[in-house]
Amino acid sequence: MKDGKIAVAIYARLSVDRDGKKVGIDTQLQDSRRLVKERGWVVADEYVDRNLTAADKLVARPEYDRLVRDYHAGRFSGLVCWDLDRLTRQPRQLEDWIDAAESARSLSVVTANGEADLTTDGGRLYARLKVAVAKGETERASARQKRSKQARRETGKWHGGIPPYGYSARNGELLPASAEVSRIKEAAKRLLDDREPMHSIVTDWNNKGVRTRSGKHWRQANLRSILLNRSMLGETKAGVVGWDPIIDARTFDRLTALLSDPSRKVVHSPGVKGGKHSMGGRLSVCAKCGKPLVTNTKTNANGPTLGCLARVHGPDARNHPRVKREVTRKGEKVVVEQDTGRVTIGHDRLERYVFDVVTKALSQSDRWQTRMGESDPADDAKIDALEAERAALRDEKDRVKRAFIAGIIETEREALAEFERIDAALDAIEGQINGLLGRPVIANALADGVDWQTWTPGRRRAFLKLLLDAVIVDSWPEGMPRTRPRFRNESAEDYAVAREASMNEATARRVRIVTKWGVTI
Repeated sequence: MKDGKIAVAIYARLSVDRDGKKVGIDTQLQDSRRLVKERGWVVADEYVDRNLTAADKLVARPEYDRLVRDYHAGRFSGLVCWDLDRLTRQPRQLEDWIDAAESARSLSVVTANGEADLTTDGGRLYARLKVAVAKGETERASARQKRSKQARRETGKWHGGIPPYGYSARNGELLPASAEVSRIKEAAKRLLDDREPMHSIVTDWNNKGVRTRSGKHWRQANLRSILLNRSMLGETKAGVVGWDPIIDARTFDRLTALLSDPSRKVVHSPGVKGGKHSMGGRLSVCAKCGKPLVTNTKTNANGPTLGCLARVHGPDARNHPRVKREVTRKGEKVVVEQDTGRVTIGHDRLERYVFDVVTKALSQSDRWQTRMGESDPADDAKIDALEAERAALRDEKDRVKRAFIAGIIETEREALAEFERIDAALDAIEGQINGLLGRPVIANALADGVDWQTWTPGRRRAFLKLLLDAVIVDSWPEGMPRTRPRFRNESAEDYAVAREASMNEATARRVRIVTKWGVTI
């Protein structure tokens, strides 16, 4: 309530409007405001997402996410949108709003075009039918687009989308981009002729201020994927030549042999292969620069660490200014430039702390206690089966890799086709697991007492991502000693307990946990 009136939120969204036939943002807002005024309500806030689809659940809608957080924070008791398909095209999301309308808070959800009102049973039936039809239309359109793109590939035509590095798109055709072509040829020469490590190349480019197409710093994974892309030979993904090559076949084959050598270490982007550790995968971030902490298993004998790594994120003069320091290398004192403010923390200690704080907060929340009855016991069995299937697929991928090295699979194209098939199956399983790891996981965890240490890292992270926006890690607390000396006559057991308490206090002081509802715990 606001001044005795119902406070409502207005949501508007517009994806790409190529033909100018869609209802614009301004019209949506005007009609929604008119409805609010006619009903005697008052606008609490307006939420607008531009150029974002609601059909793909993997596409983040920042304003929609803020709308959800503000509802859970109790900042409005009514929701107005121009049409339901502006709010969502996902049946699961619609059911969440229907739950809100039927809850004790009785959220009023109405549309400005007058076609739906979730406060009535007829309105809820219409809404479910409309969103189901919209979802079906989206899936059929996606199938048509995929088939069209495949047909273009098979006839040697550019299928659309973002042009591969080294090319620009003009009138539906790919043409060489001179600056990017020069960069590719420079990298090829330095790798093949000068035998220079890839790490040295990307470090040199970053230090010179050379940036990727998107304006970010270079990483080895970026450059490697560019140099292994067959589009440089003028080929579509179907293997048909359709545009001018920017590199000759012999050079490409040499690059492929070099970069596909099993003895080379492949450096993945942070989070891409981060399934071994629950606090990785962009869940934990640096308090100084906001970038994700990356798992490092080699620098700490006590277990893996998470760190804001310069070699991954690149130089950052504003948040991590460089200073000159004297260090000892090979027994000699040398002066080097080093970043400041780079955050490092033990992974396992951070994991224990976060789970302790989160589970305590959940156990004290009346909201989740009332939702515990919604859990489905069958979900755990499905998740276990899917995880077993995922493990089998990963083993199969390793076998394919060994078969290619041994020459059983003769061509690279055959091996890549197998990798793509397995990766597609892994992505589908990951999506199913994420779909099952929703409210039931939280409900079951609370009912049984959260025995998170028996879960796989993937399940731990999924559980935390359902509840948290970020785990923000700052530097070691200023003025707090990093070690706790052992006092005279203090037993080893008492010393271990006191040292653990000291480390836990430091962790609590340097870690902030931000929930999906914008609350810091």
